Parts: sequence; C-alpha cells; structure tokens
Amino acid sequence: MKTCISSFAILFAFGTNSFAAPADLPEGPGSPPAEREVQVTAWLQAFELSYDDITVQVEYDGGSETVGVNDRGRFNVTLPADVEAVLRFEKPGHVTKEVIVDTRHVAAGDFDERVRKVSFGVVLEPERHMADQVYAGPVGTIGFDADGGCLAVE
Repeated sequence: MKTCISSFAILFAFGTNSFAAPADLPEGPGSPPAEREVQVTAWLQAFELSYDDITVQVEYDGGSETVGVNDRGRFNVTLPADVEAVLRFEKPGHVTKEVIVDTRHVAAGDFDERVRKVSFGVVLEPERHMADQVYAGPVGTIGFDADGGCLAVE
C-alpha cells in the first residue's frame, strides 16, 4: 500500500515503537553535493539500549559508506537526488534490517526546498525474540511520488 504525504518530514517506524529524531546531528562522511538532496535522520532503538556497536551501512551507485551513530542511536546522512540507497542496520545479536530510500523523484512538484528531509525510527529486535527468523528483504521503502514529489512510503 502506498501513502502519499505532502510534508517534508515523516516519522516512520520499522518495528513496534516510533520516535522523532532531531535534524541537528553532524552529517555522515562523504556527504555528496547535488542539485537536490535528501537529508535522512533516523533514530535506532535496540533492546539493550546500547548503541556503540550498531553499524549503519549506506549503499548507492555501487559505493558504500558506514555512518556513525551517536550515543542515543541517531544518525544523519545526506543523499543526492536520483539514487536508490539501501540503509542496512546491524547490531550483534539483533536481526538486521534494511530500508530503501529512493530519491529519484525528489525534484518533482512545487517544492522550493533544495534539501528535503526525511526522519524515521528503526527498532532492532534481539534474535532470541525472533526465533531465528530474518527479513527476506527491506522492511520499508521511502521515496518521492513521480507526479507531485510528495513523500511516498511503502
């Protein structure tokens, strides 16, 4: 099911809880310049409330980078327009999750902002609570509608 939201930020949880994340954190390494950009801020929640061993891998255009997570589980990364990025969230002893952020239609519509913002939360469940199950693919997709540029979440 596809939902179109006209605001520039969304709180989207991939798990059982959701929390807003402030956008005043430092950018991830190698933030790319672009005509239009999408600033992604996410808040991670883990069962043990320890975030120092969480890794966030960002992959797009054949490249990959690891983005730092602060001591509260938040991170920022800026993505260029016209990419489909895979964000992979990993923590030892927890089920890995992936989220796709598709920026291909970020410039569609009447939006004046050169930097669009997306915020969401990810809950990492302990493997022992999941009976050795893994996700067959991404737990969610965030993109922009081709007709109007509004946020589209699947």
